[in-house]
Amino acid sequence: MPTGDRFDRYLLEGERRVLEFTYHWMYLTKPVALLAGSMVVGAALLTVSDQATFAWVVLVGALLWFGLPLLSAIENRAAVRLIITDSRVVFVEGWLARRYGMMPLTKITDLTIHEPVLGRILGYGTIIAESAGQDQALTQIRYLPDPLTAWHTISDLLYVQGAVRPGYRRPDAVDSPFPGPEPTTPSPR
Repeated sequence: MPTGDRFDRYLLEGERRVLEFTYHWMYLTKPVALLAGSMVVGAALLTVSDQATFAWVVLVGALLWFGLPLLSAIENRAAVRLIITDSRVVFVEGWLARRYGMMPLTKITDLTIHEPVLGRILGYGTIIAESAGQDQALTQIRYLPDPLTAWHTISDLLYVQGAVRPGYRRPDAVDSPFPGPEPTTPSPR
């Protein structure tokens, strides 16, 4: 679980970090596929073209056109964090231009997970947090690794640990190897 001092500044005094996520590696598949496709097309054009200079210009242009978005996606993946604390959900995105979003746990009325078939196989999905009558900054978070863990953690903080009670602070566990809430027993259904 990635943690670091540069994300601690988004936490409030006395707030405890329960879970932290960054995007799943599948976030990079589209820019990687576009770059690989442009390299294949450029190499094919280079081998069949009589004008090597034109083919090289097209290949280098395609590499720049599709390579820069890949570099941007790599740096954005490193700068994105979804931080679930004992009182709110914080989303930080971007390296140079930064976007912050926050939703108090008490405002979450509905929590939905969408896992496509490939997401179930590779371990990623989308979590959708809704609140009563408002559009929030954290409506959908895509490419979340292990979204079921985030869902269980938020549900545990809301309904088991009592985050819906104002002023409730769960005590820090001493010598606990698991940084989040204690695991709950799943329903037998």
